[in-house]
Amino acid sequence: MRVFDLAKGDIVILNPLQTRYQMFSQRVFIPLYAAANDGIYRMNRGKRLLGFGKVVIASVGIILLSLLVIIGVFSIYFLIISGISLFTLIPTSIGLLIMTGGIYGIIRLIKFAKSVRINYVEGELIIPWSQVKNIVVVNVRQENVANRPSLIADIVNPVYKEIGDWHILRVDGGEIIVPNVDDPFNKLNYVKMKFNLTF
Repeated sequence: MRVFDLAKGDIVILNPLQTRYQMFSQRVFIPLYAAANDGIYRMNRGKRLLGFGKVVIASVGIILLSLLVIIGVFSIYFLIISGISLFTLIPTSIGLLIMTGGIYGIIRLIKFAKSVRINYVEGELIIPWSQVKNIVVVNVRQENVANRPSLIADIVNPVYKEIGDWHILRVDGGEIIVPNVDDPFNKLNYVKMKFNLTF
């Protein structure tokens, strides 16, 4: 397994999801493939989505703890306005505990969210470039990839993109298929130029 930083541009994603509607289709079960300087990798899409989930949960936790801190501040404020006595000492201390616990929880959740590596994805090398004999683009088709707020607008005014499959022919005679590569011919030329490939 190798870890890639998506912000650096070390890899070329071959078959990304094209629209948000594909998040609810069978296409999410197709592995994500990427080309790197040493070969083609199958990326672990699940771990990256798990990282997004952790950040969302931490964000919701921060919002809820912020509400607790606000409740603690208001309870202390109203108890102080009403006058400090033996009877208001216990609710005031409870308000202080809520406020300090909320602040502590917010700090811990912020540290947790910062520790999640969202821009990193790990991949498994499925074929090094030295084992690639040729890459042939097949099954080229036009797909509607419009991504507007309304599905009806996408159907009425479609935006088409060329999608195809890469058949990677190995030196030993085997074959690997990378499905649903967007703009397959131009992406193949780009990968060849970027990684200085001659096959």
